[in-house]
Amino acid sequence: MSTVPAPALVDRYRTRAPRYTSYPTAPQFRPIAEDELREPLSRGEGPVALYVHVPFCQRLCHYCGCHVEIRKNRDLGAEYVDSVLREAALWRAYQQPGRKLGQLALGGGTPTFLRSEYLSRLVAGLAGLWPLGPGAELSIEVDPRTVSSEELEALPKIGFTRVNLGVQDVDETVLAAVNRPQPFPLVGQAFSTLRGAGLAQVGVDLVYGLPAQTEESFGATLDAVATLRPTRIALFQYAHVPWLKPQQKLIERFARPDSDGRTRMWALAREKLGGAGYVEVGMDHFALPGDELVLALQNGSLQRNFEGYTTHAGHDLLGLGVSAIGGFDGAYAQNTKDRERYGARVGEGKLAVERGLLLTADDIARRRVIMSLFCNFTVDLGDADYAEELSRLERFVEDGLVTIDGSRVSVTPNGRFFIRNVCAVFDRYLEADVATRRYSETA
Repeated sequence: MSTVPAPALVDRYRTRAPRYTSYPTAPQFRPIAEDELREPLSRGEGPVALYVHVPFCQRLCHYCGCHVEIRKNRDLGAEYVDSVLREAALWRAYQQPGRKLGQLALGGGTPTFLRSEYLSRLVAGLAGLWPLGPGAELSIEVDPRTVSSEELEALPKIGFTRVNLGVQDVDETVLAAVNRPQPFPLVGQAFSTLRGAGLAQVGVDLVYGLPAQTEESFGATLDAVATLRPTRIALFQYAHVPWLKPQQKLIERFARPDSDGRTRMWALAREKLGGAGYVEVGMDHFALPGDELVLALQNGSLQRNFEGYTTHAGHDLLGLGVSAIGGFDGAYAQNTKDRERYGARVGEGKLAVERGLLLTADDIARRRVIMSLFCNFTVDLGDADYAEELSRLERFVEDGLVTIDGSRVSVTPNGRFFIRNVCAVFDRYLEADVATRRYSETA
């Protein structure tokens, strides 16, 4: 049985903090000019990772925290792909020659809003700019409700090696509450179709803390999903941020699990998925033994970027499409969220970057600490002076959440639930930022 942190302990550490897919986090970004990115872009070497944001969805899920547009006309995808390929060529021109593609990830929104012919043109166009490197991973997020069997079968032919299905939950009451009706047999059929098409790497996203969820219903969801044997399971805690995503106000009429309930769901997931043979990876992922994430965890090479846990975070990451964020050699860059402005900018031969950040030496040092903790739950601080941070960690040590041995800080198994709190200790921006920014709750 997975240990459940005591309610009093959860209450003690409940606060609001980032999820640290980057450090510094996006609220620290500022307006940045294209010229400021030339040098860091030109310094990069080795494989490149690309993230393409496809903002379109045909229906709005009320829990959603992503940047989306609700559209019915899938032909919008043709113009959007044209814009993304124009943008990609602009980024490529700043880079050294000979670089290859190590990873391509399509997220959204709903990337399969793009018809198969548009997806094929997108992948081929990007591969023309960055030839596929050895073992290149091409992944795509899929909404099983809005994609046909023919479109699923086309994905490996286009070149995709990994698919992630948005499942979130399988309970009909929960799905109705968040405006995402999705019969579970539809998910099973998508698995069957993808595997029949030769795609072995199929994962799922789940969310706990949703309205109408109970410990019992979520346990049934975990059991049902485990029978499909996805290679990876991303388990995210629902972030209720209606000040950022107004549609989330629509679910406030439904009861949501309280902090104690969410904690028990997290512990239940560790128990059930561990019992089903999955290995816990980082804060919110589980994977079957032999998966690349598990191997990276075991050899200490697991990393994290804007896409979450990855084995490719050492690559320069370029964000393509509206709102997309990239990070490369000491710089972050985020595109405009306005699709019309995005299309106009790249049509004029200019990058659509609106915000970004050039990292200081202190930013880079603290990023190493935070990312090591988030990925491996341990870090050697070396000779760096973190006396104040170590002092603030003393209460974590007293509560059995952290151990400190010389310069090494390690998070205990029970402390993993509080990893955002631990990392926040090393975030030099957070104290000033939290007064003006409202992050999601840590518990």
